[in-house]
Amino acid sequence: MISTTENKPKGINSSKRNPCPICKDTHGCKISDNLVMCLRGDRNWSVPGWKYLKSLKGGMGGLFGVDSGERQEYRPEPETKAKPSNITPLTDEQLNNEAVKILKQLGLTSKHREQLRGRGLTDAQIDSIGFKSVDRYQEFNLIPINPNFPGMGDKGTLANSGSGILIPIRNIKGLIIGFQLARDDRNPKYQWLWGSSDRRASGELPLQILKLNSSPDLNIIEGTQKPLPAAHLHNINVLGAGGVNWHGSKKEFKAIVDSKNFDLYILNPDTGCQANHHVMGAYRALYLFLKKLRVTLYIRDWGQGDRPKSDKVDIDEITTETFNNARIISYIEWDNQVIDQGELSEEQWFNRFKLPELQNDLARIVKRFYSRVNQKNKPVKPEQNPEPKPVIIPEQKIECSAIVLWKPQKLISLPYTPGQLPTVDEWQQMGCPKIIFNNGERLACYGEACEKGFKFTLDTTATGHGKSFDSGLANLETFGIDPDDKENKARIFYLSPDHRNPTNATVEANYVDLEARHNGLNYDTDRKTALGKSHVIRAKNQNPDIPSNCPENQTFLTVAELGLSAFGGKDSPICQSCPLLNQGCLFLENRRYTLTNERLIRADINSIHPSSDDILILDDLSIENTHQITVEINDVLMMVGKLQLRADHRIFKILRPILVEIYKGLLAVTTEKHKYGISHREVMKLMPSDDEINQLIWEHYSDDWLACDNVWGTPIYHYEMINGVPTATKIIGENFIAPSLNDLKNECYKILENYAKFINGLQTPEEKQQAIKDNVIPPWLPSLIDCLTGNKRINLRIDHGKLTITKLSKRHRNIIKGAGFSIALDATKSKPDYALSLGISPKEILEVSEVKQSTPNLTIHIIKGMGRGGKQRRDTMQERINIAINAIAKLHPGQKIGLIDHKSAINAYDANSLKLGYWHKDTRGSNQFLDTQVMVSVGCPCPNLGQVAAEYQTLTGYSPTPDQRTGRYGDWVNRKIEAELIQYGGRLRAHLRPTEELHCYFVADLDDDAISAIRLAYPTATVITEDVYDIAPEAASKGVQTERGIIEALWSSVKSGVVATIDTIAQAVGITKGGISKCLKDRLGIGFRVVKKSLLLLYRAINNKSKLSELDEESKYIALEYLPNVVRDLENGQITPADVVVEMITTAKAFGERQFRHILAATPIKTLCKLLGAVLRFVPPQLLSEFIPISPHSETA
Repeated sequence: MISTTENKPKGINSSKRNPCPICKDTHGCKISDNLVMCLRGDRNWSVPGWKYLKSLKGGMGGLFGVDSGERQEYRPEPETKAKPSNITPLTDEQLNNEAVKILKQLGLTSKHREQLRGRGLTDAQIDSIGFKSVDRYQEFNLIPINPNFPGMGDKGTLANSGSGILIPIRNIKGLIIGFQLARDDRNPKYQWLWGSSDRRASGELPLQILKLNSSPDLNIIEGTQKPLPAAHLHNINVLGAGGVNWHGSKKEFKAIVDSKNFDLYILNPDTGCQANHHVMGAYRALYLFLKKLRVTLYIRDWGQGDRPKSDKVDIDEITTETFNNARIISYIEWDNQVIDQGELSEEQWFNRFKLPELQNDLARIVKRFYSRVNQKNKPVKPEQNPEPKPVIIPEQKIECSAIVLWKPQKLISLPYTPGQLPTVDEWQQMGCPKIIFNNGERLACYGEACEKGFKFTLDTTATGHGKSFDSGLANLETFGIDPDDKENKARIFYLSPDHRNPTNATVEANYVDLEARHNGLNYDTDRKTALGKSHVIRAKNQNPDIPSNCPENQTFLTVAELGLSAFGGKDSPICQSCPLLNQGCLFLENRRYTLTNERLIRADINSIHPSSDDILILDDLSIENTHQITVEINDVLMMVGKLQLRADHRIFKILRPILVEIYKGLLAVTTEKHKYGISHREVMKLMPSDDEINQLIWEHYSDDWLACDNVWGTPIYHYEMINGVPTATKIIGENFIAPSLNDLKNECYKILENYAKFINGLQTPEEKQQAIKDNVIPPWLPSLIDCLTGNKRINLRIDHGKLTITKLSKRHRNIIKGAGFSIALDATKSKPDYALSLGISPKEILEVSEVKQSTPNLTIHIIKGMGRGGKQRRDTMQERINIAINAIAKLHPGQKIGLIDHKSAINAYDANSLKLGYWHKDTRGSNQFLDTQVMVSVGCPCPNLGQVAAEYQTLTGYSPTPDQRTGRYGDWVNRKIEAELIQYGGRLRAHLRPTEELHCYFVADLDDDAISAIRLAYPTATVITEDVYDIAPEAASKGVQTERGIIEALWSSVKSGVVATIDTIAQAVGITKGGISKCLKDRLGIGFRVVKKSLLLLYRAINNKSKLSELDEESKYIALEYLPNVVRDLENGQITPADVVVEMITTAKAFGERQFRHILAATPIKTLCKLLGAVLRFVPPQLLSEFIPISPHSETA
């Protein structure tokens, strides 16, 4: 009889030579003479000669014994290992659609968010990338996911065996084409979802690409997660891949190369990579792959290749300064094992690099295998008379014995103690902290900063805290200067665009105004200075009250518009041609007297030339970094005519065809096709390239070049008299045969002539201006040629059919640098931005600030639902704005209201009932709203993006796309917008009026970053985000009004206990059933039934009498933590109202509706109200008052 108690029969394993007699498989089963342990067979199998005895341990397979009876053979058909027939690979567009569905149903835990913050990402960046948390075998019960999507199992769940962070992988088009999982257990650390390549139509693993800007550089980085924080940290475009396998996705990588979006491919190696031959092998494979595509691979090297991993100097761990200073070299130069002659064939590469790796791996495996076999087979022989072995205590390993210098942590801020301000060196060693002083210590801090050797100071004290007032009290003694010292010529200049009309009494009383050149001035009796004098403004189309002080004022403006140097005085060509110079010019006499005899002067920055002894106080001064020249198409033809009349035909020979090409390019831009103009990158595509200019040079100079004796030209020497003999000391130029691009640029700048030879004392001012316009070659030509030949700090853009050339202007920065000490007063200027304007390092600027006073009496209202409120508006939009303004006024009867809007819209308001001002003028340095209790601003003060993009390019050399506010450029523009919003919020001076209740309204759809900036600027104020419908229903858009009508009708039916149907609601609102469904679907993304269900749940919760103590721990968590977090995510813009509804319904299903009602009843009333408002998106204001009397929270709150 056969024994069946033995579960593991002795025998041999199944193999190709000896397959299992039960399942016919060649591995996994064990065979003996009369028993077979088959891993696949079960009681349903019938195999002739064998019978089923019992199942194996764990239920996997069965034990079979010999059977002499006759049996009919039955085995299940073996499953094929090929791809299942029901799996259809998805296109990238289909993958993106399914990925969006997945992200919509997932959230991000606080634990995972904190991990991502630790990688250097902000909340906004985390949310924009789309990181999500997933559980093991994550379910999707709300929105079904295509089973063909990578990672999806047959039960509608992800086939992930561990929890972690889901990393979206995007392609060059921004589509999500897959996910990687950063597992919590780090086993493995990063894991592709199952089928990431097989279930994709291309059959390749996805490559991670993130394009933040229009830079032609593509930075290649290991992994799929690391490139993301690195991109945002350094504002770069990145390409990542799982492991180091970029070249494994050949088709996708080739598509990136073929897109022509990138010119420079830069590999950023990880720390310690040179010690890892696997990684180096992958780098070399990438190098050869790109070489086949005719792409050169470069390396960004900051010395990380041979450093230990513990140094943590990967690309996402280094500073941007280190990143920018790293050298960029060719791969051949970096990897000395790659030959630099010719190109390796695949066979050569395999023999040189891959084969040694395989041999090493094989040797290691064989050695490990035989060591195990030898240990198993080696007989153990007892030792004869063994001697006792001494006990050895292992020494403790010392990881590092080096003595290193301890460095204190860098300080962010430092309280000011009078007399103890650190020196410049000490301050820089501390980490350049901001100095915080108390009220009344401002002037002492200024004086000590000057004494300690600081040259540039930035006072970022909040608006209304007395920066201008205290500065008006500053005098020479403040800075340790004796005013009676005749040898010391130091002066203090208070520079402000409103120097004629000071807004501060101390400045107006103590500083003398420096007269500036003008064409005539008028008194504005409606506006007063701080001491009650009427404002003085430039005369425009009216008879001046104060006549012009210079007959040549327009001549100076004409020269300045051409970008030429225009200055006044006895050495000025314009003044020399003026008859008043010899008769005693009163304007020059007054200026000379003020500059010579006065020590405290207020002036415009353009009218001074300070010495190194002078001190500057810049009050909310906008530093002009650019000079713009506008060129019309006809100006190009006129330039051709002017050049043709010149004697020097060498340069004209090539300039004429170049100008013709430029003219053709400008003609291609029409107002109809390009309504809003085109930016620098598009303009450069229309202009002739370097190669085309070189080709034109060759075509026009080739005959001269071939016929000459010396093809290199002859040098032009500078001669000096040495011992009475003229001697050539240096080469200052070249008499070229054919000009190079550099020669072309230099010759164009030489064209700029002295305008003095075209004017004289016999001409009238108008005749001088015309003579200058007719004869002087305008500076746009050399600037344009300079740009075409490679100057990246010159911007070209076409707007309204005109070419605008923007180049760097150093006039203001040089004036500030020329002074001995300067103080900039600006509450919203960041130190890096100020340093960028001055062309210096932020470490040279001392930032100081007064302790901020609290404003608990200020309520800030963010009114959404009115759009961005741009400068160009339709009449219907302005009508909606007026309705909203009138509604706000009704909320504050009897109070004075100030209003800020764009200058172009000011005439749409009633100046009798509102105190009016406009953005960028009355939002800075203005105290005219001190007598108002309510301030209202309309729109977002977004600057002209074309102009700011041009300014950014002149400052940095990088050309952004104006309307793509991403990366450093985007942050720079957003800071400008946020600065104006914060400045506006300070017009009420709430901290100076603690007994008054003040309100400040922002009527615009501000983004979350702007709202956060406002909250930070006014931390003790109450900030409320409201919808315009709650203030003025008629001001809301038609779609919102329809939606709110539906919701209010539905809410009324819920309260009355009547079962509402879509028919009854449609009848109440006055639209069709289809209109109800379409409105809710379009605006909320959910249907009528879901909204109705949510309302019923919440209404029942409000009337429930449950107590918090009656809930279990899990339900308490939902009530007190989970639902408040849902509301917080909604307020932060991380989820939509439709997502809130989905969360509610999902949670209700998980707990059961009865238990979920108890949970809602125990939820804090504030959260519950916000939750209801989120579900409905716009809740009637009276709803809140309905909640309070019937709230069940009196016992549980």
